[in-house]
Amino acid sequence: MKRNNKIAILNLLITKKKITRNELAEILGISRMAVSKLVKFLIEKKYIIETDTVDTSKTGKKPKYLYINLDKFQNIMAIYFGLSSVTISIADIYGKILTTESISIGSKTDVLNTTLKKVSEILKKYKIMLISIGMNGIVDSFRGIAKISTYYHWKNLNLKEIFEKNFNITTIIENGVNLIALSQSKIYESQKDFVILNIENGVGSTISKYDSISNKRIFELKEIGHIPFDYSESSLLCVCGNKGCLETVMANWRIEEKVYTKTGEHFSYDKIIEEANKNKSFFRDEILTLLRPLSYIILWINNLITPEKIIITGKITFIDNFFWKELKRILKNNSLDKTKEIIIERSDYNDNLIIKGAIQYGIENITNSLFFESMFKPVFFITQQCSKLFNF
Repeated sequence: MKRNNKIAILNLLITKKKITRNELAEILGISRMAVSKLVKFLIEKKYIIETDTVDTSKTGKKPKYLYINLDKFQNIMAIYFGLSSVTISIADIYGKILTTESISIGSKTDVLNTTLKKVSEILKKYKIMLISIGMNGIVDSFRGIAKISTYYHWKNLNLKEIFEKNFNITTIIENGVNLIALSQSKIYESQKDFVILNIENGVGSTISKYDSISNKRIFELKEIGHIPFDYSESSLLCVCGNKGCLETVMANWRIEEKVYTKTGEHFSYDKIIEEANKNKSFFRDEILTLLRPLSYIILWINNLITPEKIIITGKITFIDNFFWKELKRILKNNSLDKTKEIIIERSDYNDNLIIKGAIQYGIENITNSLFFESMFKPVFFITQQCSKLFNF
């Protein structure tokens, strides 16, 4: 119990950055004397420091704030296996990004081994206590396995095991859309539940629900991009093996492909949106083809769970209001409950949303790392655990 309370104190300091002994006693539901003993241990170990007198109107001895001693804690490494690059960021225990490096991905790039090599180089400069990985595709976060990554052609790849064996650092993994939701959870914390709909070179979604019992947000990933949509004979084969999935109709690459087929010229998705926003009829018409599958997804989601808000992320958010006004009209005319508006919000596009989510995910799981275990266990126990984990 004492160990759990020590970790709880460190967790609270990581989350809140500063706290008083009285606040700890109230939150943990233990006596002021018990808090003093725990704090004394943590201060003696130099895990925390006590400074800055709290300004109160009460007379007598003023309480002081407790802080994490950053010198005693290592950093978090966040890795995002993206579609055109692998991004690696180093952040401190509060989530402040210290540095970011990127690996460009070509058709012949050995993504995994190139990433492992880059991580080895970074570890010569930074001490890391946890590696947090984000990727698109189907993920078993409990076991740390990339079950399916169609872009990298990975199937049942145990990334957790690979990274832990290579670097002896606790590694966790989560789906990219869940990490986007996590990175946005602070912004939308007032919402009881919301849905993130991410449209890029794939289509993914996650449902964020607030659980009042655990006082935490629960994220439920939905492989919405692989719902059948186009049943015609000309429907495209999806990377999942089925034909006509939503992903084959509305992913960024599909719009680029359609424009190339009709014009014989290569236009990037960004350029297509730019031309559509200039009211160029050909490009605008191509962008408007997204309305049918997008409204289909939104109505499907709304009929099933009726979230307070649906948040759309991706470069699709760069499209001007001509698109969103028409989407709003379609939703109003086709929703079951026409008295209630379906709230759609465009998130500010940010390439780093998944990296930020991976950092946050790492912070929330720091206390499960081998580094944290070593803070409260005898040396012989840690040696024994390392031997089991890394086959020494």
